[in-house]
Amino acid sequence: MEFRRIGILNIGEMGYHWARLLAARGAEPLTCVAGRSEATRQRCDEAPVRQVESLERLVEEADLVVSIVVPSAALEVARSVARAAAAVKRQGLPFLEANAISPMTADAARAELEGGGGVYVDGCIIGSARRLETAAVYVSGPEAERLAPLRELGLPIRVLGEGATQASAFKVVYAGFTKGLAGLLTELLTGAHKMGLLEQILERYEESFPGLPGKASGSITSLRLHAARRGEEMAELADTFRHAGLEPVVTPAIERLLKAVAAAESGHGPKHRDELGSLPETVEGFVEHGLLAAHDEGGDEGKDR
Repeated sequence: MEFRRIGILNIGEMGYHWARLLAARGAEPLTCVAGRSEATRQRCDEAPVRQVESLERLVEEADLVVSIVVPSAALEVARSVARAAAAVKRQGLPFLEANAISPMTADAARAELEGGGGVYVDGCIIGSARRLETAAVYVSGPEAERLAPLRELGLPIRVLGEGATQASAFKVVYAGFTKGLAGLLTELLTGAHKMGLLEQILERYEESFPGLPGKASGSITSLRLHAARRGEEMAELADTFRHAGLEPVVTPAIERLLKAVAAAESGHGPKHRDELGSLPETVEGFVEHGLLAAHDEGGDEGKDR
C-alpha cells in the first residue's frame, strides 16, 4: 500500500518535522485545523501541510492517519478519528498511534479505532524531531507491516513484534531513561548552583563521563518548553509498572520534579526552541523561578524537635 496523503494530528514540533520530511519526499501531509491556533496554521503553511476544516474530511482523504499529541490527548484523538471515520463510512483506514502512552491507554485507543472500522498500529518515535532521518519509528501488532512503505518516504520503520501494544511499552520505558536522567541532573545541577559549584561539577561530570553533560544539555534546556508533557510521560510509565504488578519508586519522583519545573517556568519559559539558553543559564533560571525551593509551612512550631 502506498501512502500519498498522510493525515497528521497535530502539527506541534514533532508533527511539523514529520510533515516537512513527508512533503520533501513527495507525499502530501494534511491536518485538521478546526479549533486550532493561528500559530498552528502558520506552522502548517511553513511545513507545508494542507489544511482541512473537519476531521471527517481528513479521514475521507487520508491514506493513513498519524497521532502525535501529548499523552493526555491521545485517547481522545483516537476516539475522534474513529467517530469521524464511522460518520463518513470509511472502513479500513490505517491509524498509527505514535504517542508516549502506557500499553493500557494504547489498548483503549485500539478498541476505539477498531470499533470504528479502522486499522490500528501501535507505534512510537525514538529520537529528535529535527533529525527524523536518524530517529526510529517502532511499530508493533498484527498490522505493523502495513507501514513498511513509509520507509520509502524517509521514515525508519522498525517492527518490534506482533504484540498489540509492544511499541507503547517500549516507548514509555525508553522515555523513563531519557527523562529520568534529565530530571536527576536537573535536581543535582540546581543544588550545585545554589552552592556555587555548578561550573566545577559540570567539569567533573565531563571528566568522569565524557560527553554526558553535552548530550544531556538539550534535554534539560528543553524542559523550559516541554516539562509538562514529559511529566505526563512519567505518569504513563508509572501506570504501566503498576499494571505489571510493580510499585515504581524513581518514576513518580521524576514525574513530580518535571511538574515542578513546569510550574516554576509558567509565565517565564520561552515560546520557541530558538529562545532556549545555555545549560548554566537554564539552571540559573530554574533557581530564580523557585525550583526545589523549600517551603516552611509551619514555622518553628512545625519543625521536628
